[in-house]
Amino acid sequence: MTSTNIFVTKADGSREPHNADRVNRSIERACAGLSDPIAMVTQIATETRLMLYDGITTDEIDQATINTAVQNIKEDIDFDKVATRLLLKTIYRKVIGEFDKDNRDDLNEKHRDGFIRYVEEGVKNKRLHPDLLSKYDLQALAEALDIERDELFGYAGLDGTINRYFMKDEHQRPLETPQYFYMRVSMGLSYNEKDPTAAAKRFYKKMSRHEYIAGGSTNLGAGTTRPALSNCYLFEMHDDMEHIAKTISDVLLLSKGSGGCGLSITKLRATGSPLKSNFGGVSSGPTPFAKIVDTAIRAVMRGGKKKGALTFYMENWHIDFPEFLDWKHNAGDDYMRMRTANTAAFISDEFMNRVEAGQDWYMFDPAETRDLNELYGQEFSKRYREYIEKAEKGQMRIFKKVPAAEQYRQILTSLQSTAHPWLIWKDTINNRALNNNTGTIHMSNLCTEICLPQDRQNVAVCNLASLNLPAHVNNKEVDWRKLEESVRLGVRQLDNLIDINIL
Repeated sequence: MTSTNIFVTKADGSREPHNADRVNRSIERACAGLSDPIAMVTQIATETRLMLYDGITTDEIDQATINTAVQNIKEDIDFDKVATRLLLKTIYRKVIGEFDKDNRDDLNEKHRDGFIRYVEEGVKNKRLHPDLLSKYDLQALAEALDIERDELFGYAGLDGTINRYFMKDEHQRPLETPQYFYMRVSMGLSYNEKDPTAAAKRFYKKMSRHEYIAGGSTNLGAGTTRPALSNCYLFEMHDDMEHIAKTISDVLLLSKGSGGCGLSITKLRATGSPLKSNFGGVSSGPTPFAKIVDTAIRAVMRGGKKKGALTFYMENWHIDFPEFLDWKHNAGDDYMRMRTANTAAFISDEFMNRVEAGQDWYMFDPAETRDLNELYGQEFSKRYREYIEKAEKGQMRIFKKVPAAEQYRQILTSLQSTAHPWLIWKDTINNRALNNNTGTIHMSNLCTEICLPQDRQNVAVCNLASLNLPAHVNNKEVDWRKLEESVRLGVRQLDNLIDINIL
């Protein structure tokens, strides 16, 4: 049956009458084996028909059926599986070409054969690293691919993986299937193994079964000609123009390499603080420099896939902290607001004790209290109280005093209204750190789960992988042997990443 009033534009630009039966068969295949396939096919086909127009492209028809299935997920979770299968079909066709939709063996064969071509063309076009061609038995790896594991995806997971991590051509068409993607990452982390092919198979088996997954930057860069594989960077901006400029440059370059950043700005002197130069004058404070960074991460696409991401950290004894609390408010001067970066308050036990005791909280210019940023625990409390004594004696150039509970209320009010600043606990982090002999931890990372020391010359780096615990549970019992295998392989993969990684 054809729709006489609707013509479809094919990829080569030619037009043909819309064939509803072809679309319906595609939907039927996607609904196979589900609880009520006939009703699902009827619903998706009927709703899809409403979105057709004369001249619609084949890609747009595919997207219309996918969108229709997605819109019905809220009514029946089985539609999620339908949407996933429809999306997979479009990926297979774009990457490996046409295949017999009713013959799974034909798809499997063309998927295997296409993998070798994918690697060869990727190396030729300088997208994939030459070692993928020279160090591996591609035929053995192609045979190891299991396209049935694509069924493990839910729609949101598959769609997110495609958009964030798949290699694409200049027209944003995907160059890899989910299983090619997992094998590319596995190969990209196995170069230095004694048997790279065997190692890639082991890593692939785990990731393709969703038992663990590599971190986002690793998924982007592994196996490519630019393997920037680290996920998070932690550093601070020091109080001189040379280091401020270097930090902004670091933000640009690290964001380009797809990393998320945690940046402490506590060391920057206060607004109105005297400058060191012979010309006199005063500092503009942290906000204008933070705005430059905020604009920089918005300008740079991480790995060419997503906007840069960064979290500013400031200790709440900084005299500009009240202004810091307003950075994420929607209203106000845009030059005083951070539209992309996040904010986090780095809070001491001394502050919380003063909140509980109903005492005052003092804020200082870091130019006068340079050691506070480097102290934590009892040493911080002792030195902080000494600065309070100096302030009350008139020995500090500038300070502010507010009830500690009032500042805490302001923090929580801002958190409730803007979701910022996040609350991070300086003393807890430093007192419990296993590596605190290497220096004070001044901040966490973009997502606040990594706490590492760094200094003026060194940026702290974290490399991530995600362990899928439910995949290691059977009948409410943990499969400890399987879990051990996953952890050991995941750590081995991360060790390999350190050697392969570049900025």
